[in-house]
Amino acid sequence: MGWRRRPPAQREERFYETYYSLSQLYPLLLLLVLVLGTCLALLAAHLASGREFSSNLSFLITLFVALAVFSLILILVCIESIFQECTRVFSAIIWACLLAMGYIFVFTSGVVSAWDQVSFFLFIIFTVYTMLPVCMRDAVVAGLASSLSHIIVLGVYLSAGRGSRAELAVQLLANAVIFICGNLVGAYHKHLMEVALQETFQETFKLIQSRVKLTLR
Repeated sequence: MGWRRRPPAQREERFYETYYSLSQLYPLLLLLVLVLGTCLALLAAHLASGREFSSNLSFLITLFVALAVFSLILILVCIESIFQECTRVFSAIIWACLLAMGYIFVFTSGVVSAWDQVSFFLFIIFTVYTMLPVCMRDAVVAGLASSLSHIIVLGVYLSAGRGSRAELAVQLLANAVIFICGNLVGAYHKHLMEVALQETFQETFKLIQSRVKLTLR
């Protein structure tokens, strides 16, 4: 049988996947550095406040676990071969950790309201579309899952209380509008980024092909 050369379309698609993956490396590194810096800042602020460790145990454990997980991912991402092989795995872990942090912050900050951590979940949505190395389909799924989970979890939790159902419904509707806008803006930004990236790749790929042909003549 012997070795068979890949068709040009398949080679180009494979090169584009590698090119796309590597182009998302620096945004991912920036995200990890920002999250680690935020966790360290929150930890320093808690220690500087003079409160006892046991006063907010779940919050502090979350920060320490997040520091460990994101630090490990940062180290692994810096190894190019591992990054290319485990891109989707790293993205899923980062998204899940951010989502878990959001819910822990919601239920450890005192009185829970429908507005709690909306800004943090909006940050997760923007992160999925702009900084995680995932395709548009995965980004939309993760963005919508983040939005719906916040609305459903807080809606179920707060509806069991004694507050006004009508007021809760209005607050959840407002959250839904914010999340929809966040997903639309994120998807639009990702679409423009992917179009620009594909055009740049096509120009570079054609230039390389032209130089190879000239060299072989």
